[in-house]
Amino acid sequence: MTGSNFEIPAEFDTEIYRTLNDVENIIYFTWEIGTDKLEFVTPVENSDYALPQSAMPASTVFFGGNVVHPDDGEKFAKFFDEMFWLQKTTNDSKFFSNKIRLLGKEDRGYLWAELRLLLYFDDNGPVRGFGCICNINVKQLWQLELQHSAEHDVLTGFFNKIATQRHIEEYLSQLSPDDLPPALLIIDADGFKAINDSFGHLFGDGVLADMGLAIRGVFRQKDIVGRIGGDEFIVLFTEMPSLDVLERRCNELLKNLDRHYENNGTSLPFSVSIGIALYPEHGTTYTELFTRADRALYDSKSHGKNQYSVYRSSLIGRSFSVDSARDPQHAEDIRQKAFEDNMLEFILNMLYETQNHEMTISVCIGMLGKQFNLDRVSVARYNQSSNRYVNEFEWLSPNGISITSGENVQKYADLLERRYQIIDANYRPTPYGVMSICEDTIKKFPQDIEVFETLRLGSFVHSMIAHGSEIVGSVGFETSNLEHEFSKEEYTRLSIFSVLLGNVLLSRQQDSVSEKISKHLQNILDHMQEFIYVVDKETFEPIYFNNTIRQTLISTAVEQTCYRRFHNLDAPCEGCPIAKLSKNGNEYIDVRINNWGVETPARAYNIRWDDDMDKYLALIIQSSF
Repeated sequence: MTGSNFEIPAEFDTEIYRTLNDVENIIYFTWEIGTDKLEFVTPVENSDYALPQSAMPASTVFFGGNVVHPDDGEKFAKFFDEMFWLQKTTNDSKFFSNKIRLLGKEDRGYLWAELRLLLYFDDNGPVRGFGCICNINVKQLWQLELQHSAEHDVLTGFFNKIATQRHIEEYLSQLSPDDLPPALLIIDADGFKAINDSFGHLFGDGVLADMGLAIRGVFRQKDIVGRIGGDEFIVLFTEMPSLDVLERRCNELLKNLDRHYENNGTSLPFSVSIGIALYPEHGTTYTELFTRADRALYDSKSHGKNQYSVYRSSLIGRSFSVDSARDPQHAEDIRQKAFEDNMLEFILNMLYETQNHEMTISVCIGMLGKQFNLDRVSVARYNQSSNRYVNEFEWLSPNGISITSGENVQKYADLLERRYQIIDANYRPTPYGVMSICEDTIKKFPQDIEVFETLRLGSFVHSMIAHGSEIVGSVGFETSNLEHEFSKEEYTRLSIFSVLLGNVLLSRQQDSVSEKISKHLQNILDHMQEFIYVVDKETFEPIYFNNTIRQTLISTAVEQTCYRRFHNLDAPCEGCPIAKLSKNGNEYIDVRINNWGVETPARAYNIRWDDDMDKYLALIIQSSF
């Protein structure tokens, strides 16, 4: 190189390290454990932190003063405890790292720093440490901001649904018998849909923001508050002093939010309903408390809204069969509204409560039919042997015609066959899944006018139901109206319901059959006298072994190779066939394996596992003694 007035270094030297450290704002220190003296080997005046150049005793300076942020004191103490605890198991060196806030210079408050320490031990414990402090304030604040954005609802600033559940679960997991118990509240708006539809979404957002402010004004900063749905909020009232206090808070919130909203001369009522579950009487987990509070919420709504209800055992099952002696239709409207507001949650809650997938499907197709004013909603299962869809569930309006009853199947056999052919041939990929769509059957299929007029099928949309890559059935919306334009919401709901059918509702029955078959096969293998086991060909870890082997073993520790677990060997058994099998061939081989103290004949096969084409394991069947 030429043109330089100074010597350019050819390799890393002390000056290069010093310059880089200055740029990174890193300061180094040594810490003599015996004298508890910490001394910085780089000038602290060049750093952003208000630190002494040396401290003795260092523990008193850091713990007794204001160097460490008060909220990080406990974390800092655990950091030191961990170092000294390791003296029992370590006599060499150990690296430690921790993120804490240290006091900054010139009234800058506390700044984030990463403390890194290489600690050396002798037989008696820690002796000396070499470490550094790195300024990570900008990076940490940016990461915290990202985390805050990911966890919080933009409109209200509350935790979102996922973060709410996580924070509540963490709080419940740390409760001790001496702590005051919490209560879980679900707060749902009454009349919000009418306001949102009449006044517009921007006005509706303002109503929700106002609702959030009212909730925050009633509850404390330490209570966990989240927005878990459009107009649904959740509160974990921590350290509840008494039920009287909780009831006063609920009454205050009800009073504050009992109001009318006016816009352009129109006035609409607004209020909230509250459901409450108490810890530990009604549950000790998030799921248990949420389920009970949800039932109590529907009890509040079924008795006139604008009130709170505490869960009681008599509410079991009522969230999906709410009745009212004063107005039975009102109870049905409550259930329909709950379905329309949050279909996914409604279905999963109903399935959880009833444990009956058939009832859940039957109720939900009726809800969908009423919501969109349809004439027929059906669910059919695909029969691979006949290559046909077989209807299993059907909901009809007064204008709908059943195509599953025996009389109609016989009467309209030819017409139904043509109907199946048309719908099946019309499936196409769409943004909502694979669907068969026709919004005017007479216009699109004029040659089949008899089919559609007789069966009152003016328009339809059917969605394929898939479980993984397998087609398991279809779900369809049908109406007798011609020129019916299906809405985006109808397509979306049909798509969601199709996914639930494929992965939860319809698949449960099939999974139950598969589980029974699997248990029968395992029972057969367990009663065979041969040693039968399946081994991962790469790790040699046993995936399965039968009862004949289990009776031979003293221990069945997990995550050990087959030769270690079965025979306490450090290498594969003599004659092991695994290496002789190809990667993914279909061959089987006969071998003789020397293990269990004797040489015995065996057969080995390649088998696929969990339908993963790239995952082949070895099935070994070995003669017993």
